[in-house]
Amino acid sequence: MLAKTHDDIRRIYDTVETVKRLSDRIIGIGPINIIGLDGILALLPIPGLSTVYSVGAGLILLTQGLRARVTAGTLATSVVILLIDSGLTTVEDVVKMIPGAGALLGLIPGGIDAIFQGHLYAAHLIQKDIKLTTYVEGKAADAMRDGSHQDHVADMRVTKGKKRIVYLG
Repeated sequence: MLAKTHDDIRRIYDTVETVKRLSDRIIGIGPINIIGLDGILALLPIPGLSTVYSVGAGLILLTQGLRARVTAGTLATSVVILLIDSGLTTVEDVVKMIPGAGALLGLIPGGIDAIFQGHLYAAHLIQKDIKLTTYVEGKAADAMRDGSHQDHVADMRVTKGKKRIVYLG
């Protein structure tokens, strides 16, 4: 369901922030992200667990981006980042299934997955797009008809950092 109000947009932003923190920032020192749930699960010797989490968290991020109507470029970039992140996780899960050496060899892609913070990158892109957007409750056709669209454009231009208008109606 697409966002209809400013409150919906705020909740979407907060949901993206929660996924970002859980996935890639459970443990951090100051501005340095050490590891998140995605990396922790990648290091566990349970095949499939980290892949399920990585894909699920990625789908949540993309769904929230769609709900907030972020740009197609932001969504496409996020998809590529999340595919790389989930691909690393899948490779790690496949390697873990090698009898004998699987658990040890699985640490290599698992370690790379812990370092590559794809959910954090994708979430940051989605949040940045939300911040750059002026959201207007109502329909674009109504704003065009009553002349308020020009006011929205003027407000967007004077508000630092805003790049586009999205009507939520």
